[in-house]
Amino acid sequence: MIQQMPMLLRRELWEHKALYVTPFVVAALIVFGFILSFFVMVFTGSSFNAAVAALELTGAPASLAGGAALVGVPFGMLNLALVAVIFFYSIDALYAERQDRSILFWRSLPVTDTETVISKFLTAVIAAPVVTMLVMLVTQVILLALASIAILLGSGNPVELLLGPLPFVQTWVLFGYFLLAGSLWFAPVIAWFLFCSAFAKRSVLIWVFVPWIVLIMLEGIVLRQGTILNMIGHRFSAGVPAAFTAPSGFDISQVDDNELVELLTRGEVNVLELVAPVQFLTTPALWGGFAVAAALLAGAIYFRRFRT
Repeated sequence: MIQQMPMLLRRELWEHKALYVTPFVVAALIVFGFILSFFVMVFTGSSFNAAVAALELTGAPASLAGGAALVGVPFGMLNLALVAVIFFYSIDALYAERQDRSILFWRSLPVTDTETVISKFLTAVIAAPVVTMLVMLVTQVILLALASIAILLGSGNPVELLLGPLPFVQTWVLFGYFLLAGSLWFAPVIAWFLFCSAFAKRSVLIWVFVPWIVLIMLEGIVLRQGTILNMIGHRFSAGVPAAFTAPSGFDISQVDDNELVELLTRGEVNVLELVAPVQFLTTPALWGGFAVAAALLAGAIYFRRFRT
């Protein structure tokens, strides 16, 4: 299985081009929007230096806002795109091959149902986030390069105003950790999508949502509780409470935005101190999610084998 898995993962990328086309399109729109907004300001009467100043890269502590936007906006938008891509890929991955009868071709090859389902699961949990992370890094570098060129043309120092104040490398590590932790935390949700994709003969979306809506309504009416809804909400927290923690001796609730920016500028807060991998990997909910995911994947393998 291990030897065939790289080829199976490449197969998924070949068959489902949206896994990498979507983040590239979103990234292109982000870069185009940055360039367009900058030149629109110039062509509508603002001087070039005023347009550069609008980036909020003035060298003051608050100037971090501009630099943070250059890395934060691509991360936020590509993260949303990743969620959408994984959702549509997962609910379609096993259903579409029955609809177009391509499952007959793949069954003629020496690839088991177990290997196929696991490859689709790993594509959603690992391959798609890795592709998104790579696109995000390239996009952020392009935006930083464009902003640096604009600052140079505006007689500024990009190292002093942009590249120096923000801990970019630490931020990239933080973003990568967030994507990985979030995908692992969502493992049972992705497995549920794949299970419905293998089980449903039609209308996969109905099977994805309706059972949970019915359970939530019944629990609310009969038991007057919201345990299932809270459980779903906890799972859709992306594992942030378990994967991250505040630095020791630092109460973020007592620090306003300007103070936080100043602390980051002076290097008094290391963003990597927010990362808590040991806490995350020892969280019972994470391993409980893996157990649920394993059971759902077993069900997906069963229905792929016997449902045509």
